[in-house]
Amino acid sequence: MVRVLNVLVVGILLAAVSGCETMPWKKDTMPPVELLDETKAASGGEDTMTGPAEKPAALQMSTSQRIKDIPLPAKAKEDLDRTYVYESSTLQLGRMVYTIRASVNEVAQFYIDNMTAAGWERIDLNQAEGGTKILYRKPGKKLDVSVIPLGAMRGQRLILHLVPDQATGM
Repeated sequence: MVRVLNVLVVGILLAAVSGCETMPWKKDTMPPVELLDETKAASGGEDTMTGPAEKPAALQMSTSQRIKDIPLPAKAKEDLDRTYVYESSTLQLGRMVYTIRASVNEVAQFYIDNMTAAGWERIDLNQAEGGTKILYRKPGKKLDVSVIPLGAMRGQRLILHLVPDQATGM
């Protein structure tokens, strides 16, 4: 009798949790990354129906970047098993992998806000399957910033892939 009661209680709890729309696995869409100021101006500015969007608290910049001209959010934890960096007097390349507890949009917005000041030009931005991929270029370098969700309560994986850029010369 106790076993039947336990099974019944577990069944009721599972039914209640699986029907809850606020659970992380029930999220259908992500809000888009905030547009840059020049993109807002070209598209007519802010939405007149809802007014200005409330901006989330910005991520802070880390003081210990692996490569000096690549901004890194504070509290990003480096995954040493998945990271490699090669630097010489004429070449920089590498794949730096981090985990971070901020949302995909917060991390993407951090790079949108900080890369121009570091001399990088944004070439492409792609949001798909819950993640974001941004491609940047500066003379002699190309940087691919990928933010991939790891699942509920696990944060995001941030991958910075730096390679030489043959198009701009090296």
